[in-house]
Parts: sequence; C-alpha cells; structure tokens
Amino acid sequence: MALSLKGRSGDMNESRWFQYDDDTEVLVARWDNPKYTVGLQRFRTVYQEKRNRLLKEAEADGRLRFTDDMAEVDDDEQTEVEAQSALMARHILLDMRTPGRDDGKVMIDGEPCDYTIDLGETLLEMNVELFVWVIQKAQELQRDAFSLAEGAEKKPSKSSAGKSSGGRKKSTMPSRSS
Repeated sequence: MALSLKGRSGDMNESRWFQYDDDTEVLVARWDNPKYTVGLQRFRTVYQEKRNRLLKEAEADGRLRFTDDMAEVDDDEQTEVEAQSALMARHILLDMRTPGRDDGKVMIDGEPCDYTIDLGETLLEMNVELFVWVIQKAQELQRDAFSLAEGAEKKPSKSSAGKSSGGRKKSTMPSRSS
C-alpha cells in the first residue's frame, strides 16, 4: 500500500450495529475515534510518569533494578484493561440491544437492561471475548473507511474524463532570463 498524506477519512464518530451473538447487537464506533485515542494517551502518560518516578528513585538510591516497590501495586491503581474498558465503554462500545425487543434493551443474565457506560465497562472487563470482539469490529470500521477513501482517490472524477488535473500549466510567455 502506498503512503498518503490524505490522513484519516470519513466521520471519526462513524458507528455501525454488529451482531455479537443470537441475542445481542452492539453499536461500535471506529477505532480511531479521537476521544478514545486522547483518553488512552492520558492514561499511558500517567502510568509512564509513575514508572519514571520509581526508576529515578531507584537510580538515586543506587539500586536501579526491578524492586519490590516497582512490583507493588496499589489496590486503587487502574490496569491497562480497566482503562481500556472504561474508555471503550464511553467512546467505542456505544450501545447494546437484544433484537426483537421493542424497548431497545439488552438482556443480561435474563434481565432486560438499558445500556449504560458502567454496564459496558463491566461487561468488557469481565468478558475477554467481548473485549477483543469490540476491538476487532472497531478496527474493521476504520479499515473500511480507509479502503473507501483509497478507492475514491484512485477513481478519476467524471469531469476530468481521466485527464490529469490540478497540475500547473506551462506558461507560453518567455521567461525573463532568456
């Protein structure tokens, strides 16, 4: 695939309903959703800053190696999966429903539930298959958008009839240096 300066294509907030299983449809947004990307970058920056602080302390003490302090994890520390689940439930996994229900609710453990961010986050954290599936579908949406844009770039416009356009025409005026 050739490199391009065109950048991302389409609506970054684009989403589509997918069939997860016989009882569940899921509304998924594109993987390159800017809010998700910014949120994940913020989480990783905080994590990196904590790690760097521990490394500097270890270096100052002359014990630059993996220590018990670095292995210690606070109970309230957020893991990568927890952070990803929280962000995905807000910006990637947008809704869930059970097909055939008029109220738009999703059946969870036999109970009809409205989709909420908290429900999405819990489901993503507890169900690795759903977590991976949502990522795959979000990436599929992103790839589809890039493929459509790439296809549109290769098609000549009807007005150009296949002729090159946008190029600078050579001047018929003699140059001053002649």
